[in-house]
Amino acid sequence: MSAVALPAVLGGSPVITPETDPVWPEVGAVESAILGEITDGGQWVGYANHPAKWRAVLEQVVADTSGYRYGVGQPNGTLAIASGLRAQLFARGSSWAEGRSEVLVADLTHASAHHGVVLGVAAQLGRAPRLVPVPAKLDATMDEEVVASYLASHAGRVLAVVPATMYGNFGAIDRIAALGREYDVVVHHDNALGGAARYDGEGAPTASISGQGGGKAAPSCEGGLTVTSDPELAALLRADTDCGTGPGRLDPIPYAEVGPMMAGNQRMGEQPAALLLVQWLRALHARLQMRENRRLIRSLIDDRSVFPEPVLWNPPPDAEYPPFFSLYLSCTDALESSLGLTPKDLRVTLAAEGVWAEAGFTPTHQDPAWKQWADGVPLSYDTSARVVERAVFVHTKFLRDPRFPDVLAEILRRVVAHRDRLRGIGDGRPEPVW
Repeated sequence: MSAVALPAVLGGSPVITPETDPVWPEVGAVESAILGEITDGGQWVGYANHPAKWRAVLEQVVADTSGYRYGVGQPNGTLAIASGLRAQLFARGSSWAEGRSEVLVADLTHASAHHGVVLGVAAQLGRAPRLVPVPAKLDATMDEEVVASYLASHAGRVLAVVPATMYGNFGAIDRIAALGREYDVVVHHDNALGGAARYDGEGAPTASISGQGGGKAAPSCEGGLTVTSDPELAALLRADTDCGTGPGRLDPIPYAEVGPMMAGNQRMGEQPAALLLVQWLRALHARLQMRENRRLIRSLIDDRSVFPEPVLWNPPPDAEYPPFFSLYLSCTDALESSLGLTPKDLRVTLAAEGVWAEAGFTPTHQDPAWKQWADGVPLSYDTSARVVERAVFVHTKFLRDPRFPDVLAEILRRVVAHRDRLRGIGDGRPEPVW
């Protein structure tokens, strides 16, 4: 028997214990103090000639750190998608939308994003769009070559393209934005999983950011933002959220008269704005630790003293800082050929050690509630299926912990040392769900 400790799934002691489990989300006296100030002050929301102080600060900080000029607070990220699409459609006018019925969406993303797309288009045009899921690349983001090919043949019937950041990977947002200009279609970037990372390439005209509960990069209860660098779109976004009223004279968005529009009334309150602001500032610091951890883990999975050949792969960074939301590892074919283990064997083993590791979001074409959108669409979803079948997504709280590279090294050494007993360990066991 190897001297390396027995994996927890085989009866050994877990590497992560309740005492060493990383704390997330971070909380402290700042959150309590800021909520107390808002509650005691009595202004829980901004409107008309009563500017929202904390919302305004949040909007400016998030816009600046994510690479945009203006931010508009939203109740959550799903409605932020709807608002971004609606503003762009409003600006283009109803005649432009005639004959257009399709929206290209990311196949590998949460279904709530698709709900936001439907809401935004239906609210503005009075009709629901036809969703066309676009398959993912191996980095889990929308395949821009498929987008280019589809637009080359069908641009006249496309309303919008909605690429999504997946687990911090931005993908080819700049290429998709350029395709939007070339083929005259709306592009909105669903950046819910981008956290506080900034994309340094050319962004989409609007992007949505989410922060809610324990599942996003900057938790704040409910809250989100739509960001843009276009002052006209920013004014429309403000009007959409503030009951039809555009920017006021004390608004961070330049004052502008806004014509009549059906208001979405998606105003963001001061409490979630302040909480999201604090967590966003914490996230700005945390991404430094995550960048270093990701560098160390990339070295670890390439270390031949751990694996005889690379059995795991991590996409290269494509943002100012490396992927922020979680650690995404893809199991290569060598996992089976070299170690004889399946991706599920590895996920089950990691879960037993106390690490939140899962296959991730179900692709749209496999989701029972959404798969009908892919019926009859002449696209291959093989790569999307491969990503979800072979992925190991590790929760953000571990990537924020300075101890995690050593923890992962210990777990992987256990896996290699006891691979014979771990083979097939995932058979008959449910996938880890957190």
